Amino acid sequence: MIALHILSLLFGTLVVLAILGSALKTVVLPQGGFPRLSQAVFALVYRILVRRWRSGSLAKALRALYAPVALVSLPLVWMLLMVVAFTFVFWGTGSLTIQKAFEISGSSLTTLGFSKPDGTGRIWLAFIEATIGLGLVALLISYLPTIFSAYNGREKGIIRLRPVAGTPPCATDLLLTLHRTGVLDNPDFWKTQADWMLDLEQTHAAFPILSYFPETDTDHSWVATVGTLLDAAALVVSASETEAGEVYADVEKGPLLILVYGLPLVVRIARAANIPLPQPTRLAELTPHFGEPAPPISIGRDEYLAAMAAVAPILVLDPGREEEGWRRFARIRSAYDPALRALAGLTSAYSSPWTTDRPAEVGKPRFVRRRPLHVDWSMDVAAPAGAPLS
Repeated sequence: MIALHILSLLFGTLVVLAILGSALKTVVLPQGGFPRLSQAVFALVYRILVRRWRSGSLAKALRALYAPVALVSLPLVWMLLMVVAFTFVFWGTGSLTIQKAFEISGSSLTTLGFSKPDGTGRIWLAFIEATIGLGLVALLISYLPTIFSAYNGREKGIIRLRPVAGTPPCATDLLLTLHRTGVLDNPDFWKTQADWMLDLEQTHAAFPILSYFPETDTDHSWVATVGTLLDAAALVVSASETEAGEVYADVEKGPLLILVYGLPLVVRIARAANIPLPQPTRLAELTPHFGEPAPPISIGRDEYLAAMAAVAPILVLDPGREEEGWRRFARIRSAYDPALRALAGLTSAYSSPWTTDRPAEVGKPRFVRRRPLHVDWSMDVAAPAGAPLS
């Protein structure tokens, strides 16, 4: 019996440490990806709310609730598991029934004081559990405003670009509007967008559950907004005649800034959400391969040429350079195409040209295993992708 009490004491202590580790990694020191306990909670809530057999409207409404419900459920799970863990700890001290140990644990964590422990050691344990309970409440109070602030910043970026990029956002519309307003070669516009994208990477890579949060407007998507900025920048660079080592024109410097920061951004956010992708590729690593055959991407050559024809007043692709421009664009797009399609499928984003109209099908979140999510990259799972970008 003594050995059983010792094992109970050790087991309870390990569970307490695991819960504290999960809380700290989730709230205080997020490092990308989900801690195991948080991952299990999110996966459970996903399977309860997101069901494929439900009707379209109900499924959409419940999917929109998934991330907020999972986030609010997490502290509750921490508290409940902490009560169970300290129940094992109190029972492991001996001479207590399981029911009495549970009462003392619940009374201590909630600081209600309806069940008083006896003995100095148990009183100290009650103090420790009460302090942990208050700490978890404090973490919750600080965690939710942090998430809301990050979510609000993401929505501001979408709203800021909406009048320029259209509804839904489109790369050619963005470039044409910038040209008409005289902002296409304005570095301040592109710097503002790059800063928003950097904030997006910091928050959504540190707190991957944010990727599942729905937008305030159903006809917009943060994935589509990011993809539109990247596609517009890629179109500008594909038409450039600047050779390696030369200084880019003013109209090209802003889009280059978007590509420098944006290419690794979408990959890091997708990897944080457990999408199976290799390490991100930098723009400097792509430029030496511009002359090589175009890699396979979800955009067709005819779609690219149609887009370039739509922006012909501002981006001139001289006759005979169509293949060169296509190779440049395809090489750049290949660095973010899989991540963009995976995030479009992960978020069930509203369909936008070139960005979220051809999503990959992303599987359910894992419970505990660190295996990446299952992703079906075949184009037949996507919405019709043949419409040109114009």
